[in-house]
Parts: sequence; structure tokens; C-alpha cells
Amino acid sequence: MTKIIITESQFNNLTRSLVSEAVGVPEYILESGEKLYQSVSKVLKNINDKETNYEFDIDDVELPISDIIVDNINLSIVVEEIDGYNGPVLIGAMGSGERHHFDEGLMMQVNEKTKTLILSITYLASPEWEPEDLYDVFTKDKIHTTSVLSHELMHKFSHFKKPYELMGGTSDYGAYSSGSMQFGISVINDFMKYSYYIQIAENLVRPTELASRMVQKGITKDQFYDFFNSDEIIVELKNIKNFTYEYLIESLNDQMDQIDDLLMHLDIDITDMSDDEKIKETLRLVYVNLASTKVEIFDRMFYTTQEKIFRELGPLAGLFGRGMEPSEEKENVRNNYINYVIKYQNREIDFFKDECDRFNYVSTKLIKRLSKIYSLLSESKIQEEENCIINWDLYHEMMEKKYGKRKIETNYKYPFKK
Repeated sequence: MTKIIITESQFNNLTRSLVSEAVGVPEYILESGEKLYQSVSKVLKNINDKETNYEFDIDDVELPISDIIVDNINLSIVVEEIDGYNGPVLIGAMGSGERHHFDEGLMMQVNEKTKTLILSITYLASPEWEPEDLYDVFTKDKIHTTSVLSHELMHKFSHFKKPYELMGGTSDYGAYSSGSMQFGISVINDFMKYSYYIQIAENLVRPTELASRMVQKGITKDQFYDFFNSDEIIVELKNIKNFTYEYLIESLNDQMDQIDDLLMHLDIDITDMSDDEKIKETLRLVYVNLASTKVEIFDRMFYTTQEKIFRELGPLAGLFGRGMEPSEEKENVRNNYINYVIKYQNREIDFFKDECDRFNYVSTKLIKRLSKIYSLLSESKIQEEENCIINWDLYHEMMEKKYGKRKIETNYKYPFKK
């Protein structure tokens, strides 16, 4: 047996690395978040011309994350001008895109492994914004911005490490993060935001985001409790945990004027409807549109261009679309997903009950997992010294202005029988 002798410093570094991976914070990712912040800051500082879209290719980077290295950044900057908005320029969202395709042999989504980070930053601004605002807003809170960039790097890492997955999971996540569904009811807006917040894809990156802020601020073990309980992630998770079905119904009763506006907007006669009936119909509409959006996103990713043309031909498909139709096995995959998506059809209330129960379960479990970051902290300071939607309300106002109000469906577009 060969004995390997290492120093105490090497042992501590090795232990820290193993614990970090177990907690869900890959080795080197926090340092790479800092490097990414510096690279993007440099680009933004050199923007002098006022445009609404900027594209940059940054290839002088090396961002290690555990055993992979990101060596290229495709940076997209979008400035959405909002008429009537007179406030300061804000970052509405940061996002990292990934390439994937549906493999008909595996009947699964295949994630392409690349060393390129596709990063987008969406700014929300009045028409009077200036180019220097982009840099100023980005660097206003370095700690928060860096933690969000680390969050996006974790999305990249998770995608890279998961070569295959069910396309339905990507569709579910996309439905909540697309920003296309607004019903004008405050508590429903909260419900949609919370559903987005605890999607699996988001849960995987929260430890990295939180650890980034802790390490940058030099939080020690004796400071952990106070910082942990006041951080925005934990505060939001506690709000989600307390979002019960009873609270949802109580809030809907308090927001009956908003419900009336929605139903009348859809030409639904509410003259003889009780408040309970209005609430039931509202929840049905939310579920119908959520299910429809999931299937729309699934179809966009699932079908080839030829298959989409075949489906658009409708009754003429048999005459003009021969050889373009999807295989029977592929259609079975789609039908199975649709049946999963509409499993609460005609009992939509149960969806909201189950989802609120899931809020409590997932948030409690995630808070417990995040508390393990404690093991990464030092007894003394480590050093001196965040489709990720940051400003939810203004971002969705921008999306509505850009794409228009999404038509609210009143019936299922995919009435598959169980």
C-alpha cells in the first residue's frame, strides 16, 4: 500500500472542495463569477453609441467550473424602452441560453456540450436612457451582480453535466419563465412567480448564488445566521413556504374587482355568478393557459421544420405533406406529455392545492440544503469585501408591451381523453 503525505493546507483545500461539491457549489465557480463580472463590465464601459441591441463575442476569457472551462462568451445586451416610465434604468433579467435538440433515436432532449456561455442582459429603461447607464447600473451593486452571474454559470454547468433529459421539463420551466401570461390579479402573479422560483432548474443554482454573496461579503460562521435569514433568496423561499391554498383563496376573495375585470374582459357573463364560482372559473382559466403554453413551447422544440409545415397543412396534409409527417412513436411522446400537462383537466382546483403543498415541501427542503453552505465558511473572514428574472413586475410590463397581451384561452386546445 502506497502512502501519500499531504500538507495540512492541501488537506483543508481538498476537504473544502469535496464539501463545496456536495453542497452544490462547484469548485472554482465563485472565482469564475468574479472574472465574468470583470469581463462584462469592461465591455459595457466601452459602449458609446445608443442602440437597443448589442452583440459581443468575448474570447479572451477562461472561466473554470469544476472540471470544465468556459472560454468564450456570446454577450447579448437588449434595452427595452418603456413608454411612460420615468424611473432609473434597471436590469430586468439575465439569462443563459443553451443549445439542445430532440433525438428521435433516444426520444429525449440532447443537450449540446459547448465551452461557450450564451449570456443575455435585458435592461428596462425610459426612452431618455444613455449608454453610460448600462455600465453604471451593472456595477452599482457588484456583489449582487456577481452572484447573479455565478447563478448563470451554474445553469451552464448543470446543462453541460446533463447530456440527456426529458423535453417536458424544459417546457415546464419555459412556461413559467416566458413572461407571457399575465391575468391582472395580484395573487395569481405571485403564484406564477413562486412556481418559476422553485423550478428544478432554479433550485440547482441557488446554492451558488447565495454562496457567492456570502464569500464576497466575507461572512464568517458566527455571522451566518443573521445573513442567511436576511438574504433575498431565503426571504423569498419563506414567502413561498407560507403561500398556502387557503391564503390563495382568501386573497382572491379580497381581489374580486380584479377577477371581475378579467372575466368581463373575456366576455364571460358574471351577472349570476357567486364569488366562489368566479374564483373557480379564474383558476380554471389560469390552468388552461398554463397547460396551453407548456404544449406550445414543447411543440416549438419538439418538431422539425418539415413536421411543423405538415401540421399546419391540416386537412391538406395527406395530399401535400406526404413524407413530412412525424413518426407514430414521436407522436406518442407528445401525447404522453399532453396527458401529463392536462391531468388536472376538469378538476383544476386540485392543481392549485397540490402546487401550494409543493411550495411548502420544496422551499423547506431547499432552505435546509442552503443552510449547508455554513460548512464552507471560515471561522474568520475569507476576504474583504447578484429566461433569472430580477425585476418581476417591470419585466413583465415590458414583455406585454413588446409582444402584446397574450390571448387568454377559455377552453383547452388539447382535449385529449384519458
